Amino acid sequence: MKVLLAAGCAVVVLGAATAIVVLNANDGPSGAKTSQEAADGALRALSAQDETGLLKLANPDPKLNGREAAAHKLVDDCKGSSFDGAKVDLRGGFGPEIAWGDVSVPRGKSPCRQLTLEFTRTESGWFISLGAGSPGPEPTAATNR
Repeated sequence: MKVLLAAGCAVVVLGAATAIVVLNANDGPSGAKTSQEAADGALRALSAQDETGLLKLANPDPKLNGREAAAHKLVDDCKGSSFDGAKVDLRGGFGPEIAWGDVSVPRGKSPCRQLTLEFTRTESGWFISLGAGSPGPEPTAATNR
């Protein structure tokens, strides 16, 4: 009886550990449902000068470097700008995974008045591309020739 009880407890513990691992694997950031939703969120974060909010919208791809510096520069470039009447016009990119947003801010610092932001779609949703690098899968040897 003790052997059956010990085996049953081991199965329960193992099952719980597996469930925790599976849940943690899906705990990554969730992106926006649409590129427009991502663009609107980025505009709100810029308007509020919210670096942390902008970083929450950033593509989590580990191949992108310098997210914090890019978010800081965007917010710094837009300090003191008036976002009343600001808008983002989206246009398509290379396929359905990339979009660009042309930001127009009526009054403010020159670097912020007209700028273009890139948005990428991953399995988790749409994100703003902050930083440098190459998001997405590595090219195969056949495409590098």
